[in-house]
Amino acid sequence: MKQALFANLTPFSRLVFAIALTFSCFILLFILSLLIAMPLFHMNLAGTLDILKQPENPKALALLKYFQVTQSFALFIVPPILTGFLFEGNSWAYLRANTTAAGTLYVIVFLLMFLSLPFINWLVDVNKLMKLPAFLKGVEDWMKAAEEQAGKLTDTFLAGKSFTNFLFNIFMMGILPAVGEEFMFRGLLQKLLKGWLKNIHFAIFITGFLFGLMHMQFYGILPRMILGVIFGYLFYWSGSIWLPVFAHFVNNSGAIIISYLANLGIVSQKYQDFGSTTNFIFILLSIMMTLSCLFMVYRRKPL
Repeated sequence: MKQALFANLTPFSRLVFAIALTFSCFILLFILSLLIAMPLFHMNLAGTLDILKQPENPKALALLKYFQVTQSFALFIVPPILTGFLFEGNSWAYLRANTTAAGTLYVIVFLLMFLSLPFINWLVDVNKLMKLPAFLKGVEDWMKAAEEQAGKLTDTFLAGKSFTNFLFNIFMMGILPAVGEEFMFRGLLQKLLKGWLKNIHFAIFITGFLFGLMHMQFYGILPRMILGVIFGYLFYWSGSIWLPVFAHFVNNSGAIIISYLANLGIVSQKYQDFGSTTNFIFILLSIMMTLSCLFMVYRRKPL
């Protein structure tokens, strides 16, 4: 069998190469998507950039969705697949996408994602209490503004009663991030950090922190980090990328479904509040059930 092009790189060199390749792919594919957007949306470059500043414009919403989809491919899907091919000659095997976990694990993980909601939402409240030192007030104000902007964009995507829009949101905000972010963070980054640090637990926690940081929402970094750590152990214990992909999909799609039902008037709760509680007993039970589900996954890990 012919050896992969970069099979002999050291673990640290692989990490550096993967980061450089990711940024290169993103820049090149972003430029390509921008060039495609101009004839597709019948606009020149200046018009394309200008309309993105008008979120209330229906054409801007379509353009924002287009860039959301292309960004998922450019940043999270294409780079890990290309890196896996260059390192191992088989992207699917490198990312552990050529194996699947036992069916019972998917049932356990489905329950895990819902039983953990009070715990995860409590972490959101804890995260909101975090304050940066006074000399970093400018940074904190910037992070608040960025988070508010991201929240507005998400609300814009989720607005409306159209079933077609709901299905597209499942694809754009459920399937693509679940596959892309797990390919990137668990399939690629966690594996590279494990090879470099020689410690899977360090690799999982560092990847989880970077996963939380990537969302550029400081007041949501703690719950996202914990979710990233959970996804990391699901990948490590199952040996299949598809188990954390499924967990990620359930987490994202649950919010999309609740939001759609709220738009239809079927439920009154906002997706941000779904599963929230101030009852410490329920929060404690949620933590215990989360750990129990994770232990069940651990017990069923391949030998």
